[in-house]
Amino acid sequence: MKIEKINKDNIKEYIRDMGIDITYVDEKQLINNTFGVKKDNKFLFGFVSLSEEGLISITFGDNKIDDVIVKECVNFLNNNLAFDGHLSILVNEDNLINIMDDLYKVKMISVFKGIIDSDSIPTKERFADIDMKSIKYFYSKNDIVCNLYAQNIQDENIITKLDDFFDNNNYSLVEFIIIPDSFKFMEELGYKCYSKRYIVDYE
Repeated sequence: MKIEKINKDNIKEYIRDMGIDITYVDEKQLINNTFGVKKDNKFLFGFVSLSEEGLISITFGDNKIDDVIVKECVNFLNNNLAFDGHLSILVNEDNLINIMDDLYKVKMISVFKGIIDSDSIPTKERFADIDMKSIKYFYSKNDIVCNLYAQNIQDENIITKLDDFFDNNNYSLVEFIIIPDSFKFMEELGYKCYSKRYIVDYE
């Protein structure tokens, strides 16, 4: 395997090999952010380095994958990317999540309820006062993001009241970042998995 930075010379090849629908893709964004990994002279998967040190997101596009392929690719990244500590991988493709769940430890999960609008990014900070706790969240005109993981909140009564609080404010999308143990409860509240972050140990 070898890593190639996606640029104007190889982007068409990357899009073809990955089976990417260019209707929903900004080629300039791919060129600015994406690395492709080739095996047998064909792009097998791509990854993007995110703002947090040691965190990447990966995609296999329409390529067929199984646990053997995924583990081989993740081990390759682990051995070739120079990060201090453990590699963290963010995944939002359902088929890849199903495979990664059996291979690696889930650190945190992003769940959502409502309509996802990629053009709306919550950046304004507010606090919700719930049961003597001041809980930080970020909002935009229509969207909410609340990181319960970072605030060490997993009490189901507090989460239920917080969910009601956001519902009463009529936001189009509510997103929580949670610990894995809270996932089943969030499903009961009507939330769906948007992405999972995995911790990969060095081998």
